[in-house]
Amino acid sequence: MLDKPSTTFQPESSEGEMLRIKPQNTITFSRLGNDLVGTVEITNVDTKDVSYKVKTTAPEKFRVRPSTGVLPPSASVNINVMLQQGQQMHTINREKFLVMCIGLTDEISTNPQDLTELWKKISAKSSSVEQHRLKCALPANCDESGLESMFGGAGNVIAGPDQYGVMSGSFGGSSMMGMGADKQMSLLQQTISHLNETTHRLEVQVKRNHRFQWITCVLFVLLALAIVYILKIEIKSHASEYCTTAERNH
Repeated sequence: MLDKPSTTFQPESSEGEMLRIKPQNTITFSRLGNDLVGTVEITNVDTKDVSYKVKTTAPEKFRVRPSTGVLPPSASVNINVMLQQGQQMHTINREKFLVMCIGLTDEISTNPQDLTELWKKISAKSSSVEQHRLKCALPANCDESGLESMFGGAGNVIAGPDQYGVMSGSFGGSSMMGMGADKQMSLLQQTISHLNETTHRLEVQVKRNHRFQWITCVLFVLLALAIVYILKIEIKSHASEYCTTAERNH
C-alpha cells in the first residue's frame, strides 16, 4: 500500500499500487445515441480485495454508474460517466473526477451499507487511500453545436411526475426530433400510462363525490321531514292547549 495518496498514474502498476486505470489521465466523452458518455476501466492489481469510490467536482452534472464497489484481485469494472440532460456541455473540460480506493482486510465487511459508512469515516487524505485524478475532455472532431442542442437547449424534457403521477413540463420539438424512434415511443408510452392512471384516479374521485352528494341530499330530506313532523306536533299541541283554555273560560 502507498505511504501517501497517489496523485499521478504510471502506465504500469508500481509497487504497492492497488488500481490500474484506463484512461490514465483524461476521460474523453463521446456521443452514444442521444447521450454523451465517458468510460473508465479500473482493475485491481493488488493481491487483496479493494473498495473503490468515484467522486466528481460536479455531481449534479454527471451520472456515474457504478460509483462505488468492491473489486477482488485481478478483477475489472467499467465505470460509465454520463452527462445529465439539460447540462451545459461546453464547460465539461473544467470538470474533474477522483477515483479513490482502499485495501480491505478480512475484518472489514463488504456489505454496501458498511462500505458506505466506511467511506464516510475515512478521510480522502488518509495514507491508506489511493487516489487517481482524471480530467474531462471532448474529442477534437466533436460537433459541439449538435450536442449543445441536445444537452444545453431549452427544448429538452424538464419534467417530473406530480402528486397524481402526471408528467409535468414540456417536450421541445428539437428534443423529440433528436431522439430515436424507440426512445420517442418509450416516452409516449410512459406519458400515456401516466395519463391513464390519472384518469382512473379522477374517475374514482368523481364517483366518490357523486356518492357523497347523494348521501348529503338524502340526509337533508330526512332532516327536513323530521323538522316538519316536529312542527306539526308542536302546532297540534298548542292548538289543543288553546282549545282547552277556551273551554275553561266559557
